[in-house]
Amino acid sequence: MATIVTTQGQRGNTNAAHMNSRFAEQRGFSLVELLTVVILTLLIAAWAIPSMLTSLRMAHLRGAASDYSGLLEQARSLAIRNNQFYSTYMLAPVGNTPVGYVYVDLPQGTPPAKNSGASVQAGDPVITIVADVVQQPAGSAPNTANLQSQLYPSTTVVPPTDTSVTAPTFGPRGLPCTLITLSGSSICDSSGGPTAYWTFMQNTKTSAWQAVTITPAGRIKKWFYNGSTWSKL
Repeated sequence: MATIVTTQGQRGNTNAAHMNSRFAEQRGFSLVELLTVVILTLLIAAWAIPSMLTSLRMAHLRGAASDYSGLLEQARSLAIRNNQFYSTYMLAPVGNTPVGYVYVDLPQGTPPAKNSGASVQAGDPVITIVADVVQQPAGSAPNTANLQSQLYPSTTVVPPTDTSVTAPTFGPRGLPCTLITLSGSSICDSSGGPTAYWTFMQNTKTSAWQAVTITPAGRIKKWFYNGSTWSKL
């Protein structure tokens, strides 16, 4: 009996030693393996983060153009419904303000009066635009000749009005028009001739461009500059 117990004990010790050896081999990652994982993670992050930021900034630009187009459509509808003319103003961010504002200038106060782009007032339809998207003058925009050639037939000579200088305005017929001052008051109707507008926006981080145009027929379109020509969105 003593011999059997001893043999079993020896076998048990042998198995235990074998298991300890296996556990020792599987105790974890080596320093080299951990460094390899860290380096790979950093490389993937270095590639992915700029790509994500670019996509986010592109979304900011396209979202701004889309929201702006929607506000212009609202101004056009209000002009038809109320038999008035309405202008849409874009206010750049001031100081450390994270957003700019675009609003339709509605009459306010007693007697009702418009503020002609001075500031947003209660009741004005308004949207915000993130600070990295700014309005640019038409003179700074690329290949404007290409964009104008796509707005209407070449036989229609209507140079678009730059909205960084003159606020886009819709008259009672729902057509874009130019303000005319008569006898101390302003009128705006397409009877003064066809009017077109274009607005250019640029992302200051990526330098990408988008445009929003209004044709003489009142059609509002969005455009994206692909580096050589303008494409309709």
